[in-house]
Amino acid sequence: MKLNYLHKLVVCSSLFVLTACSNVGEKRTLLAAAGFQTIPATTPAQLARLQGIKSSKVVPMTGKKGTVYVFADKAKNALIVGSPAQYQQYRSLKLKHQQVEEKLLDAQVNMDNADYNAWGDGSNWGWGVASDPL
Repeated sequence: MKLNYLHKLVVCSSLFVLTACSNVGEKRTLLAAAGFQTIPATTPAQLARLQGIKSSKVVPMTGKKGTVYVFADKAKNALIVGSPAQYQQYRSLKLKHQQVEEKLLDAQVNMDNADYNAWGDGSNWGWGVASDPL
């Protein structure tokens, strides 16, 4: 029983981490909520530059106007760009999202491991009590 619970926990945790890391749609949503702007790559030079940026990560880039944070959305041939303040907002939203996901995972694990046998084998969960006419 203990091993089964631990096994479920490890599997669920691993799946959560993999899902959180690979879900580009969620990342796009969080970046947009933080105020990042999407800039489509339209020229061959922009497309080449886009392919050179590490995918699935928000990376800092320094330009003429200072540091900006960039996410290369290669599936949509676009850059998602934000300021340092927007990047901090994104990190805050990401942390809150992870906390909610962890609470949901905990609730699911707790439901899977609930011990309903404590009510007894013949328990009818309140149905058929003495006041029932049948």
